[in-house]
Amino acid sequence: MALEFDQLFQIQRRFDRQAGWDQYERCNTHDETVAFMEHLTLKLVDELGEISRVRKKYLRDKEALDIATLKKEMVDIFIFAMQGSMCLDMNLENEYIRRMKHNRARFLGNVKPKQTATAKRGGG
Repeated sequence: MALEFDQLFQIQRRFDRQAGWDQYERCNTHDETVAFMEHLTLKLVDELGEISRVRKKYLRDKEALDIATLKKEMVDIFIFAMQGSMCLDMNLENEYIRRMKHNRARFLGNVKPKQTATAKRGGG
């Protein structure tokens, strides 16, 4: 089931309200915003630590690569990115598109994007 980007935010906001994790809705001052961002930073570091542990188990301990855990942690990071964007009252989809345009100009210069097979056939 494919969801629209704004639907993901609606689902997350509803869940956060039910769980009492909706502090980002109270980022009305600079101090409140900074406090939430401090909290968010700690949560993101924790998730990155989980990814690092998977890496260490694979490289150092020669265990099987735990793709399921990597996927779970990436989703957690995405959730925190959504919450941070809600704190900042930003449209993450629009900001992503704007940033990709910036990155394309900065890192690729005049390189034209590669066409997908669908685009080459006239489908996109």
